[in-house]
Amino acid sequence: MADLELFGTYQQPAAAADNGALDGAEEDPAAAFLAQQENEIAGIENDEGYGILESGEVPAALQESNGPTDSYAAISQVDRLQSEPESIRKWREEQKERLEQLDANSRKQEAEWKEKAIKELEEWYARQDENLQKTKASNR
Repeated sequence: MADLELFGTYQQPAAAADNGALDGAEEDPAAAFLAQQENEIAGIENDEGYGILESGEVPAALQESNGPTDSYAAISQVDRLQSEPESIRKWREEQKERLEQLDANSRKQEAEWKEKAIKELEEWYARQDENLQKTKASNR
């Protein structure tokens, strides 16, 4: 921390020329920034805001409400969420039916593909067996 204090003060040059150098009336922006940073670091070092972890109680300033505090307001909010327009309800039902139909079609198509694959595999095994028998016969 002692190292940072060295940067917190600004020392004027011994002689300021007319080349745009700062005179004694203006404040150095770098020194102001460093002073602000020192103040923030000092606040962090003092463990401000960590009382929640030590005492287990949340300060009133940090408590947030998850919804309306008035019970009537809470009920009316739930009613607004539950009452959706007729068009949205119809669309939701149509989409549900459409998805169920698509699922049924995909299950039917999957079953057909499995049956077709089983038949093709059986035919392939039969051809392989037939070719093997011909090869054995020709080799004897």
